[in-house]
Parts: sequence; C-alpha cells; structure tokens
Amino acid sequence: MVQTLVWNDNISLNNVDRFEKSIKRLLYTNLRGIILNLENVSYMNERALGIIADCVKEAKEMNKELVIINNKSTIRTIFEIVRFYSIVQVFSYERDALHYLEDLFSSARMKVVSRLA
Repeated sequence: MVQTLVWNDNISLNNVDRFEKSIKRLLYTNLRGIILNLENVSYMNERALGIIADCVKEAKEMNKELVIINNKSTIRTIFEIVRFYSIVQVFSYERDALHYLEDLFSSARMKVVSRLA
C-alpha cells in the first residue's frame, strides 16, 4: 500500500517539527511506499533535508520506500547541490512514482517467493 503526503508550505524553523511528524507518522504505519509531494514547496532548510534523508534510510531498513515528486526548480537546485539524487528517487509525476513503487514491490515479492521455492 502506498500513500502520498502533500506538503503545502515551505519548510522552515516554523514548521519543520510538524513536517517531521507528518512523514514519520506515515513511516510507522503498514504502508510499503510513501510519496512526498513537494509541488508547493519552494524552500526547505537544511534540517528538512536531514529529516528526508533519515526517513529514506529508515524506510529502506524497514523494507519500505520513500520517494519525492513534483519538486520545483528551486528544490531541484538544492537537491543537485547536496547530491540528494544519490539517496532518494525523485519523479516529476505521481504516476511515475507509483509505477516505480509497483515494480519495486512486485520484484521484491518475486525474490522472496523464489527464495522459498
């Protein structure tokens, strides 16, 4: 099961704690995939980047996946500067993220089944 978190504000000291709680609330459910929609975000502070990086790592440790969609050019620039693309999958459209997650989880199921056989 996959769910999208749509964040509708820039991420700064004023709301970074709420941002972290929102992501972690989804991370600790039975969801396999989390899509973080940053369509309405044009700024995020360094703590927000750290939160996303930590949640991506934690998701992988839990056999889950967190991906990002719809990031604006300012966010893309920040991601490029800090080489964020090396740790998280970023997509322009939700449908592409859903296809990626579907493929990822179906191949993971096949690997488990073939290991049991």
